[in-house]
Amino acid sequence: MTDAVVDRGFLRIPAGQVHYRTSGESRPGGPPPLYLAHAGPGSSLGLVPIIARAGLSRKVVAPDMLGNGDSDPPTLDTTDIAYYVDCALQTLDALELERVDFYGSHTGAQIGLQLAIAHPDRVRRIVLDGIPLFPLELKAQLLAHYAPPKQPDDFGGQLSWAWGFVRDQSWHFPYFMRDPTHRLAQASVPPATGMHKAVVDVLKALTTYHLAYNAAFAQDVAALAPMLRTPSLVMCSETDPLGIYMDAVAALIPNADTARVKREDRNAKILAFLDA
Repeated sequence: MTDAVVDRGFLRIPAGQVHYRTSGESRPGGPPPLYLAHAGPGSSLGLVPIIARAGLSRKVVAPDMLGNGDSDPPTLDTTDIAYYVDCALQTLDALELERVDFYGSHTGAQIGLQLAIAHPDRVRRIVLDGIPLFPLELKAQLLAHYAPPKQPDDFGGQLSWAWGFVRDQSWHFPYFMRDPTHRLAQASVPPATGMHKAVVDVLKALTTYHLAYNAAFAQDVAALAPMLRTPSLVMCSETDPLGIYMDAVAALIPNADTARVKREDRNAKILAFLDA
């Protein structure tokens, strides 16, 4: 099966200029468009495989969050998830997409959760991939240490920092707790090409990557989840460190489906749920 061609584009919304990847087209009587929201601190580049596969049957749109990838940085010094929900709505409106299916990974899942609760008419079905339910003590540690603000320096220190940041995330969670207790069960450094792509995404967002992270850490998922009424799949890959929260989050969402899958099976599971 040949995947759909993935194109790139820009659009301007009130919050700034948005870069997005897209594939496929809407068909009369076919499924609604699919909106994909990536995890921080990456971009829609990491979603290319599902953009290409899903584009065989529907229109797919995957924006870079403002402050990440090739989208503009936020004009605010601090943001919350409501800010990114509003950006998503502005993007949907600019693309004239009235109702979509939604897939979100990590921070993207938290945006989707809040979007579907606040605007249920805009989301038909939703997949929450790796959504957290952090205990309060861990949440405070994440806010304090996970995403420190960064600036370029005269000696290029940001280059080695970004490499270490990406590398250490593949070894421990949280990455700054480098002890056996927090060692990931299947810890392994990504291949050099994967490391390079991830590090470039971090460097693109160097001065703003922390905004979406801290917005996600501050969100009260436990309070929001019971309000979700959109048909939902709460899922994770077997190697996702946030997978420990999957069952607890799903238990809060009325009638949610769940799935714990191998990474290579993730896209097929997502599309099977959305096409059901």
